[in-house]
Amino acid sequence: MKIALRLGIHYKKGINMLKPNVLVSCLMAAATFAGLGLSAFATDDPQIIAAVVANNEAQDAALGDRVETLLRTDIGLAGSRIRVSSKAAVITVAGTVPDEHALRRALDLASGVRGVREVRNAMEVDVPK
Repeated sequence: MKIALRLGIHYKKGINMLKPNVLVSCLMAAATFAGLGLSAFATDDPQIIAAVVANNEAQDAALGDRVETLLRTDIGLAGSRIRVSSKAAVITVAGTVPDEHALRRALDLASGVRGVREVRNAMEVDVPK
């Protein structure tokens, strides 16, 4: 106490300044725990889980459509019969292409689409008869 008075720190002022800091800390802790509790509760709700799954399926469908549109409109893939499927941002490209160059081009174009994590090849080269 004597040291505090010599340094010009008043005991009453220090306590009064400490109260708002403790109050703010308690409020922050309560808000954090409340948020954690609500988020844990929300993930157990079947409706929320279904909504998240539906949203992921919609995003996969949109990603697959973007890749398929890109591949179908590319001039270098003319004569190709390509099908695209998407699951968890992993694109599977299937079908037939006229040559090895078209196969490589299709895979390169698909991997360049924003949002694609991985591209899997299920295409075959259609040998001319």
